Amino acid sequence: MSVLLLTATLLEQTRLTAALTDPVHWTVSGRSCHHGVCAGREVEIAETGLGSVNTAHTLTRLLEARRPDFVLQVGIAGAYPGSGLQIGDLAIAAEEVYGDLGVVTPDGWRPADEIGIPLAYAGDTALYNRFPVDEALGQRALDILRNRDTVRVERGVFVTVQDCSGTSALGAERLTRVPGALCESMEGAAAAHVCVLYGVPFIELRGISNAVEDRDLSRWDLPLANGRAQEAAVCLLQELWS
Repeated sequence: MSVLLLTATLLEQTRLTAALTDPVHWTVSGRSCHHGVCAGREVEIAETGLGSVNTAHTLTRLLEARRPDFVLQVGIAGAYPGSGLQIGDLAIAAEEVYGDLGVVTPDGWRPADEIGIPLAYAGDTALYNRFPVDEALGQRALDILRNRDTVRVERGVFVTVQDCSGTSALGAERLTRVPGALCESMEGAAAAHVCVLYGVPFIELRGISNAVEDRDLSRWDLPLANGRAQEAAVCLLQELWS
């Protein structure tokens, strides 16, 4: 059983690649990839680059070359107001949503359903902005991580955008588009989208690096979020598929 582990940047995988035994390194279109054993599991760790296009391109290349049993995406995210998530907490996706794909009308933003052309199909179900994440794996991951330590872990809807919400007003607007969403990133929906196309189970784990508010980098903690997300990923590699 093999797992393809995706991170947008090299910083989001440093602990994971350091933990590999018998590592083999190569590149895909200039992106770093590693193969080896981590936590007793055969794993490939790939850097996709920021954003949906880079993510979709790298993931497609890798799925065409070899078919893993599962895809696990690991990274950082900004937490929306009302999510209850604080910096250093963990979040697991229950669904991925493209948060800025759609139509701007005189009455405001409308999702891609307004265009009426599905982005993909899951069986007979037309998919527009919302893409599924493996339900059983996600729930099991939540249970594993909640039993592991005192770090808060929540599971819910994730939003993917191409321009990060750098103001409280934009974050609030996006939250009205996807009520109850936990956090946002720039890659998750693209990975979930491609995994639907290839029929590969997908799960996503993120550490919270910042609140979605008026942008203030002095309040962010990238090392803490990255470290906790990668530690949790190792835990999932050990236990999720046992």
